[in-house]
Amino acid sequence: MSPQSKSRKKKQGTVGRRPEKQSPYGALLESAAALRSESWLLADAWASELYATLWLAGSGHAPMIEALAAMQDPAALTALRALSGVGDEDTRAAAALAADAVAAHGVAEPSWYVEDASLEFREAFLVTNLLGDVEVVAITQERAGARETVLFMRQPVLGATAIELFGTPDEGTVALLEDMIASTPEAFRDLITPLSAAEAFDRVWPDIEQFWEEGPDEEAEEGLIGSEDIRHPIQLIALADARVSALVSEDYEIPVISPDRMDETVAAFLASPHGIADVEAARAFARVVVGAAVEQNRDPVVYGPASLTAVLILNVAARLHVSDADLALLPEIVRAWAYFTVDARELPREEARKAWDEELPTVLAEFSEAYADPELAAERDGQFR
Repeated sequence: MSPQSKSRKKKQGTVGRRPEKQSPYGALLESAAALRSESWLLADAWASELYATLWLAGSGHAPMIEALAAMQDPAALTALRALSGVGDEDTRAAAALAADAVAAHGVAEPSWYVEDASLEFREAFLVTNLLGDVEVVAITQERAGARETVLFMRQPVLGATAIELFGTPDEGTVALLEDMIASTPEAFRDLITPLSAAEAFDRVWPDIEQFWEEGPDEEAEEGLIGSEDIRHPIQLIALADARVSALVSEDYEIPVISPDRMDETVAAFLASPHGIADVEAARAFARVVVGAAVEQNRDPVVYGPASLTAVLILNVAARLHVSDADLALLPEIVRAWAYFTVDARELPREEARKAWDEELPTVLAEFSEAYADPELAAERDGQFR
């Protein structure tokens, strides 16, 4: 027990000593002090989780940065240097400016900090499962001689489902991905596709924007304060923002899929051997799923069970009235669409069709459950055809 926390008897005729006021940043400074001799990688991860904690609490980061800037303390400087590496450009700049002000008083920098060090792109790769419904994008960058890899686990439509940060092994990023593939048998294709910096940005930046727009949820809170086994993108989303934005110049724009791609894909589906007698029902379905993909700036034939389920719920069950006759046709139409995407993407036909056959009962069951939901029924304001 510290002297300040021991109980004291007041002397007769004297004023008792006032207890020292505890700083609201005491715990933060204590954890930041432990980072001083660690690594930049761990400091960035720490800062990103701190950023997420403030976001969940509904607190802004500006008051904290201002308070740290007023402390001539090595732990405060460490925290500010770490914060200058995560979040959006304005946040990083504010933290960097505050850190420079503290350092100007002669406060010692953390051992890992290197002035003017910047992230340099080295390589990026894509790994997917068979139907492309689960993607891992690995981005490796170098800073101050150390290479670091961010892995983005994502799903089309749903966005990022997990973000992980690693020190890149000496063998390189490919070795890291090969180990991931080997450790999760049958989860991924044994195919590692190189990506340029811009291609990696195109794939994951929309997920980051989507995450900021939608905000944290209950699962995000569990990912921060729950079991260590629970991982959630919120833990490293601020870090991801900084890492991914560094891949391209400020004036870069993600290429937009042409609206003509919608008509081309619908026509290709209808021209395929789908075997559906009611062509207009098939056309109506194709326009929904293709339109949803183009609206999200995705290739309209890149669908898997999870992404198709999401679109069926969000773009059909929640928006469109479907007649009983068309509901009865949907299983046949959905299977035809699934088979069409296999051929359009030149996937191994037998293997991919078998995978779809295993997943389609679940896809259709989840759609049926959603379509029967009274709350979604009340939202529908359109017609399937």
